[in-house]
Amino acid sequence: MIEFMVLAMPRSGTGWCANWLTTDRTLCLHDPLWKHHYSELDNVRSPGRRLGVSCTGLAMFPDFLASHRARKVILHRPIAEVNESGRALGLDPIPTHWDSLLDSITGFHASWTDVFKPETARPIYEFLLQRSFDEQRHAMLTGLNVQIAFERVKPDPRVARRFFEEFRRAGERLQ
Repeated sequence: MIEFMVLAMPRSGTGWCANWLTTDRTLCLHDPLWKHHYSELDNVRSPGRRLGVSCTGLAMFPDFLASHRARKVILHRPIAEVNESGRALGLDPIPTHWDSLLDSITGFHASWTDVFKPETARPIYEFLLQRSFDEQRHAMLTGLNVQIAFERVKPDPRVARRFFEEFRRAGERLQ
């Protein structure tokens, strides 16, 4: 069962957070919607480890998030910065309604840059993992540029089709 979530727009540190929040006792899946439908996330198993997600797509499913008991951190980044960063990679702009989706999620709201500063990262880490902040590991990871390698992502076509159809319908409802 998913016990913790980091939710944000793309290009907002979710890949880095998945790395940071994966420890000897936890596994944090990055953008699991490429392989798992959100309704099936609680069926993913990681024996001996608590499970979490760091995801850029779950915000599109507010009903699912509202009913899920996982501890949630919502990271905010100005949409202009998100789109500028995405353009550098050849990505399409993010829909403007994404900000309101993130704002509507109940949880611990923070700036995306807070995860990189020890004084603001500590409460996020301890809230999500329910354990003491690992200062040494955090310091080591802040020197790394962790990003998704899009060319290596192998989505499950069945799950991707289902996800994008729901994603499209959710976007239509919000417009």
